[in-house]
Amino acid sequence: MGLTANWSQEIRERWGIKGLENTDSLPEVVLWTTRCSRTKNGVRCGTPRELYTSSVNRYFYRRMEEQGLRYGVLSDKYGLHFDDEELPYYDIHPSNLSQHDKEWLGQLIRDKALVQGFTQIIFYSPSPLMSVPYFEMLHHSGLDVFYTTTLDFSRGPIH
Repeated sequence: MGLTANWSQEIRERWGIKGLENTDSLPEVVLWTTRCSRTKNGVRCGTPRELYTSSVNRYFYRRMEEQGLRYGVLSDKYGLHFDDEELPYYDIHPSNLSQHDKEWLGQLIRDKALVQGFTQIIFYSPSPLMSVPYFEMLHHSGLDVFYTTTLDFSRGPIH
């Protein structure tokens, strides 16, 4: 299921995910996320930084750490993998997930985020098309979700 040329509007209409206009008016308690990657380090267990090693992931980690922000990675197995959480390696492709799996993963995302005090999520991915399974998961989380294709902190730290 692809996206049209007006993908921003379609993401909002289909999944209720809003585009992130700017970082100036964000609430204090918001969790930044990105998607997992097929490129994994091959370690048996680790934090997101140790497991998901694509160039997109590495860029995301660097930007989050520069800003001193908590973050998580949306996972095809764990729903949400927090920055300080060590979890076992896995190899699941999002195309193998059923609708039931995406609903269940969305509930895991919600439950794990709420336990850590997060009620809003910002999802970063430079490719809306590759993010469709994660939009579905996030929709099923029931949390307020914002989407961005850039990590622009040009106005300085946001905390």
